[in-house]
Amino acid sequence: MASRTPIECPLCRESPVQEQELEEHLVSAHTKRKLAKFVASETRAMDEGDISE
Repeated sequence: MASRTPIECPLCRESPVQEQELEEHLVSAHTKRKLAKFVASETRAMDEGDISE
């Protein structure tokens, strides 16, 4: 049987504890500022990235 790879937090690259969802990890382990910086940098990267059709 195939197994899924564990979900990894895009900010700290750690896997949330087994009972914890990624959203809960993000809220409890990271500040609003850190989350905002991550979203802003990802948005910039998508806007500046190579878009091929």
